[in-house]
Amino acid sequence: MLNKKELRYFLGVNSFIVLFVAIIAFLYLREIQAYRIISLFVVIAFFTVFLNLLLILLLSRRPAVSFWVSVIAFDIVVAVMSIATGGIDSRIPYLFVLPVAFAVYFQGVRGGIIQSAVALILVYGLTQFEYRLPGEYFTLFPSPLTKNLTYFLVYMVVFAFFTAATAYFSGIIRRQERDFLKFKLSSEEVLNTVPSGILTISPDNRVLFSNRSATELLKGQELEEFLRILPSAQGSVRSEIKIGDRILGYSQKVLEDGTKTVVFQDLTEVKRLEDERKELEKLAFLGELAGNLAHEIRNPVQAINMAMELLLSRRVNPDDEFLRSVLYDAERLSQIVNRFLHYAKIPEVVMEEVELHGLVEKVFLNTIKLFTEKVDLKNSIPEDFKLKLDPVRMEELFSNLFRNSLEARTRGLIEVNLLKPGEEFILIDGARYMAPGFSIIVRDYGEGMDRETTKRAKELFFSNRKEGTGFGLAVCDRIMKVHGGNLKIFSVKDKGTDVVLEFSTYGV
Repeated sequence: MLNKKELRYFLGVNSFIVLFVAIIAFLYLREIQAYRIISLFVVIAFFTVFLNLLLILLLSRRPAVSFWVSVIAFDIVVAVMSIATGGIDSRIPYLFVLPVAFAVYFQGVRGGIIQSAVALILVYGLTQFEYRLPGEYFTLFPSPLTKNLTYFLVYMVVFAFFTAATAYFSGIIRRQERDFLKFKLSSEEVLNTVPSGILTISPDNRVLFSNRSATELLKGQELEEFLRILPSAQGSVRSEIKIGDRILGYSQKVLEDGTKTVVFQDLTEVKRLEDERKELEKLAFLGELAGNLAHEIRNPVQAINMAMELLLSRRVNPDDEFLRSVLYDAERLSQIVNRFLHYAKIPEVVMEEVELHGLVEKVFLNTIKLFTEKVDLKNSIPEDFKLKLDPVRMEELFSNLFRNSLEARTRGLIEVNLLKPGEEFILIDGARYMAPGFSIIVRDYGEGMDRETTKRAKELFFSNRKEGTGFGLAVCDRIMKVHGGNLKIFSVKDKGTDVVLEFSTYGV
């Protein structure tokens, strides 16, 4: 069924063809000085354009009627032009093929047959006479029967061929249009079910497509503000934008032709829940610290309290050994409090670009001086590799890790390996590890830990050594967390330990 858009397309092509033929005829007829015929062609051209404009304005609601009025008018125009340029011997009658093709495409085979019949009637009329042009006038002479029949049959075959060919190709085109429309509708329906907003934006910042979620999330001024804030950078961008009281997280991809595809979500509720989660984690962390601290300070406080009671009851003499025992418990209590305060201050970090190779070398040399064992360092971090970190906290982290390895009596070697995102590494327990981002693995070949000890290794105040404080790995884990990373431990008893440091920052 012909729609308004197709009607406008046909009427435009119709007007263009008549104007083009009029111009060609003008250039030809000017040579033979046929000025009256030139005037006729000009009138016909302007009449055709004027009629098509009227059809668009007055009968656009009835496209089929407008189409047939325009086709019949075009047939009459072709017939008049043919008479004025020599009748059936002219080249103008070949233009009857065009409305036949249009009728088949827009009205089906039946429309093509109707138009072919109308065109054949007009061709038959043209074959009945011969036209001669003495000067500016033309005269009509009866045409021979054989000539009439020959032209009629030729045009009938031509119209039949174009009807069949147009019907075949228009069927293919229509099927492709239907398939494309189904694909488009199904694609849009799928995109409309996506909870994320999806926008396709032209290089001049016009919205080419928006799914249902995008329309619901951004309305009016909010959409304009969102488009204005979006970066013009090439490639892929991930970031967040604040629109009014809402926070939108978005991902932007710029194509080669400058078109942007933006996928975004409202993260306001997510951010609120994340803030609540952080507050709950802080409260849980404080509760854990308070419990652990109370457990650790209870013993020295009880010892000091008992000593004071004995002194007050005068049941013991305050000799040097007794006082040294009290002083030892007081110093132990002071160390616990100082370490606790240091642990609580770890979130205060100052980030800068750090060359990790040199930092690891320096920390190892300073740590190995405190031990008598002969241990080598195999540092596989490239010398020019940098990460954005707090260098002071990183030195403390590696110092704790190296000290643990040396105290675990590593057999002559500590390894430090750097993994890039996606790289794999065989861990000490034989498992295959794939780095989610830049990761550093510190390996020793010492005593190792059993499964239960490995699970509790990062707990505050937990240690399986008598002289241990239980702060080392807990501090390391907290340092990694304030850097947005993770610390993981893999260990095998009597074989060694891998400490995996997963960083969230990108290499510089």
